[in-house]
Amino acid sequence: MNTRPAGAARSVAYLTNLYPAPSHSFIRREILALEAAGWQVHRFAHRASGLPCVDPADRAEQARTTTLLDGGMRALLASVARWLVERPAATLATLALALRLAWQGDRRVVAHLGYFGLACVLSERLRALGRPHLHAHFGTNPAAVARLSQRLCGTSYSLTFHGPHEYAWPDRLNLDEKMSGARFVAAVCHAGAATLRQRYPRHAEKVRLVRCGLDAAWARRTPTPVPARRRLACVARLDTQKNPLLLIDAAALAVSWGCPIELVIAGDGPLRAEVERRVGQCGLGEVVRLLGWCTEAQVAALLESARALVLSSRGEGLPVAVMEAFACGRPAIAPDVGGTAELVQSGRTGWLVPPDDATALARAMQSCLLAEPAQLQLLGDAARAQVRRHSVQASAADLARDFERAAVP
Repeated sequence: MNTRPAGAARSVAYLTNLYPAPSHSFIRREILALEAAGWQVHRFAHRASGLPCVDPADRAEQARTTTLLDGGMRALLASVARWLVERPAATLATLALALRLAWQGDRRVVAHLGYFGLACVLSERLRALGRPHLHAHFGTNPAAVARLSQRLCGTSYSLTFHGPHEYAWPDRLNLDEKMSGARFVAAVCHAGAATLRQRYPRHAEKVRLVRCGLDAAWARRTPTPVPARRRLACVARLDTQKNPLLLIDAAALAVSWGCPIELVIAGDGPLRAEVERRVGQCGLGEVVRLLGWCTEAQVAALLESARALVLSSRGEGLPVAVMEAFACGRPAIAPDVGGTAELVQSGRTGWLVPPDDATALARAMQSCLLAEPAQLQLLGDAARAQVRRHSVQASAADLARDFERAAVP
């Protein structure tokens, strides 16, 4: 029976683990682009990020996001009880699916029982909204909750996969099961789409390429000249995936070679204390500056004050920081991981280096810092021209077409 109210065909629900968060600007841009195109987007997150919302746009998103765990354990159990009374067979089947996912995957039974509880709360919300199509960002916990919600209340769902933390342990994450229930699966880069099609050929027709993109405000930025100042900017979380300790080691190597360098890092995370210790151990207190989380305007200003962006990641999907640097007319130095090579080309838009190689990264940093500004300007101009292809409006339009086809009739 169709429970969707009239006019709900242009409605979609978004689900993430944490939202908003300083590193999720790409999700925010996608949502806002869909709304600008006439869609109603219902935002759901498992829990609050606990991180400061320094950007005004993130504070606005925070006010519009329903956090499923806000009611605590009592609310989860009450929702489970209501579903057991109303639809006992479907509820028990969903619980069985949660336990099967735990057994086949990471064996974290308690965590999967939590996903079952979240699915009960989310399903009530979705049913009240007329069961809009559900789109989950990341193939981790949100994808599990989406799959369970489909089993419980019949909503359709789709997924966006981003990067290596989703592909590294496909069996533990039950990716085959999650993809089997999805109407379509979006990957943010060619590398990710190829990985999914290769590992899951039976789902290959479901895989779409939907790149991360920038909004029109970035495209409208007036480019500024590359400065003579020997500054590099890093915009990244301070966590294992972004590998900031390698960047500090590379900066120390560059200094040991006599290269003038100033490194400014925008971002924060669990490795901040360790990064600060490494900076001190390497004697880089006058070289490296940590800004913490920054607003979008502050990030743009930092990029424009630098010669280039530098990243040291172990894994990436399609790095948004590189796109932001390109929009500012700045080249990038980055490891060849994930979809980075789809943006950074050595000698054209920056320097692409081997991953986990501090010496190669330091050499690229040295080349950039010792180059003439005019040479960097040519790289920055090419980068700016390339990033114009990465429009969030175009990406949102691609998603919208798939949402229309995917929604439960």
